[in-house]
Amino acid sequence: MREKRNLLARKKMKLTLSRVIEFYHSALELEGKSINTIEWYQQKLEAFLSFLQLSSQQILVRDLSLYDGRAFIRSLMERDTLFDNHPWREEVQRRLSPHTIHGYVRTLRAFASWLEEEGYTDENIFKRLKLPKLPETLIQPLTEDEIKRILFAIPRDTTMGVRNYAIVLLFLDTGIRISELANLKLDDIEFGEGHFKVFGKGARERIVPMGITAQRAVIRYMERSRPEPVNPSENRLFLTDSGDPMSKNGTGKVIQRLARRAEVHRLHPHLFRHTFAVRYLKNGGDVFSLQKILGHKSLDVTRRYVQLAGTDLKEKHRLFSPVDNLGLAGRRRGRPRQQR
Repeated sequence: MREKRNLLARKKMKLTLSRVIEFYHSALELEGKSINTIEWYQQKLEAFLSFLQLSSQQILVRDLSLYDGRAFIRSLMERDTLFDNHPWREEVQRRLSPHTIHGYVRTLRAFASWLEEEGYTDENIFKRLKLPKLPETLIQPLTEDEIKRILFAIPRDTTMGVRNYAIVLLFLDTGIRISELANLKLDDIEFGEGHFKVFGKGARERIVPMGITAQRAVIRYMERSRPEPVNPSENRLFLTDSGDPMSKNGTGKVIQRLARRAEVHRLHPHLFRHTFAVRYLKNGGDVFSLQKILGHKSLDVTRRYVQLAGTDLKEKHRLFSPVDNLGLAGRRRGRPRQQR
């Protein structure tokens, strides 16, 4: 029995890396990982494979080493362009962020752990691959002026303009992810209750509330602008002008064009999510309900927005200062006169 296991292990080690990545993809599907999570792992592992293939066409699993992982991460740290070959974001001259590199290291470590568990390697080859330290940077949400410029840049008198206006308001009013918006179905919306249902990361279902203004924009789109779907049974809310369901990339391109038109060049779909979270807290929402709305598994992720929401404390104090609001400003200054 032991000899048979050893023979099987040796056969596994002779497989090519590209083939084993395919097996890993299937394993993630069987584990119930979301499509977005699988794509996230796949994209990073394919980048790793492409890097290794620069020096050799045939990469065997048994030939992988810690050095390969370190060399790949070093190459990422030396890159000076972002979003090359991205489906809807323009390439820019800038280094990869520590957060991005952190994601690549986590992917390699998770993959190496799976390789060891499945008997493709004798040990976790990337166990000693160090995670880079993450700086505590504050994400700057959209300002009120930027939000107005974005909304004013959408033509409200065209079919696609009505659709895009509804898309932006849903993003801003609910904080849903781009994949969740693209997959939002008509049957998942309860206008009477003022909420809709989404399936987020990890196939977790949650209820997301939406305000009156966003509801009206969606209803207007449904009643006046939503085209007849190519497939009569198509139930997704947002469609292209030809009647096909909008994809994640298609939605991203809509936002990219809108960013240029509104001259808010830093705009991307996830920035709407950050903006919603910060403004929700500023307007009096609590962190626990925000966690449920955003679908965060850990409260630690949601707490980052508390710090962002606190950046305007000076402005809030100016508006709500207990003393300033007593109306003492117009009174005579100096010490009060003594009564004779």
